[in-house]
Amino acid sequence: MIRGMRRFVIYSAVSGLLAAGAVGASLQSASADNFAAACGGNTSNGFVCNLDTVVPAASSITVTVDSGAASEQVNVSWTLSCTDSAGAQNEEGATDNAATLLTLPLAPLPAAAQDGKCNVNAGISLPAHDITPKVDYTGTLTYTPAGSPPAGGSGSVHQVKGFGGKCMDDKGNSSSNRAQVVIWTCSSSDPAQNWQFTNNEFVHNGKCLNDQGNAGSGGHVILYTCSGGSNEKWSELSNGEIRLQSHGNTLCLDDPRSSTKNGTQLIVFSCKVSANQKWAQP
Repeated sequence: MIRGMRRFVIYSAVSGLLAAGAVGASLQSASADNFAAACGGNTSNGFVCNLDTVVPAASSITVTVDSGAASEQVNVSWTLSCTDSAGAQNEEGATDNAATLLTLPLAPLPAAAQDGKCNVNAGISLPAHDITPKVDYTGTLTYTPAGSPPAGGSGSVHQVKGFGGKCMDDKGNSSSNRAQVVIWTCSSSDPAQNWQFTNNEFVHNGKCLNDQGNAGSGGHVILYTCSGGSNEKWSELSNGEIRLQSHGNTLCLDDPRSSTKNGTQLIVFSCKVSANQKWAQP
């Protein structure tokens, strides 16, 4: 866990969405600043768990949905309303049919989040069209206080900038398995370029940066459910290389043929200390 991270979760049921037989939700306090909300239940109707709280100055805000050993498809929609001495700013976003375990950074953060406070509301729901039996799950909202850790540090949410000033990008900001990871013009307001590097994994929308099929040199880079496999484990070197731990640490994250064309899918390729294999985390 990131040092200095605090957790706040407040549960409230949304009227009209609880069907007969649904498992009720509870709010339990594990300590003064650590809360968990239990949600879910056996119902074919959407069931919403609202994480609704006020967060002080923050460098990152994240929603995690955990259903234990079982897997559940969930929708998450969120809004941020942040204020500081200069005024107010708002952001919103959503992801559909994402598989648990899901870690979703709420990004981009409004500038006011850094030195003001944010009203945060994240609604977690089960797809209404899904008639399979539901499993219980837990929703957690976490934030990292502004300035801890520093930008680009382990666990923080950031861009990964490569050759020609292009950024590593989740095509379509997808949370689907096998979504292509491409290069795209860098934009601080584009959530598809937000990555969290932790436990030697690059995580986006709850999925891991992955050498597809552990293919080796020339293999395409995708998003896939995190499993702890060596084809999703990476090492950041001081020379700017991002090396895949599979295949004897001999393969690097590579912008093929030094492309600057938006939408070019990234690959892994034999490390050669070239400019198209150098990456920076601003």
